[in-house]
Amino acid sequence: MQERNYQPLIINGTPVERVDSFQYLGIHITQDLSWSCHVNTLVKKAWQRLFHLRRLKEFKLPSKVLKTFYTCTIESSLTGSITAWFGNSTKQDRQALQRVV
Repeated sequence: MQERNYQPLIINGTPVERVDSFQYLGIHITQDLSWSCHVNTLVKKAWQRLFHLRRLKEFKLPSKVLKTFYTCTIESSLTGSITAWFGNSTKQDRQALQRVV
């Protein structure tokens, strides 16, 4: 791809730094507006939390408690702001999410 030279963006006399990606309200936004970075972060967090769910299962907790843990920590993070990014996610991103769920 060809590298473009953009005019610097200046707000109130201060130049705005150009970055590859940033996080705003919990959503990772990249300069090319792809959602792979955001989805990868969500999937990584979900796998970490699934590990904790498996550990809790070893303590023979009631299934209602385990379901509540899943709903509160895993499902809520995966579905939060899903309407903003899911429609533009790639097939690979959707498959990664499906593997977690």
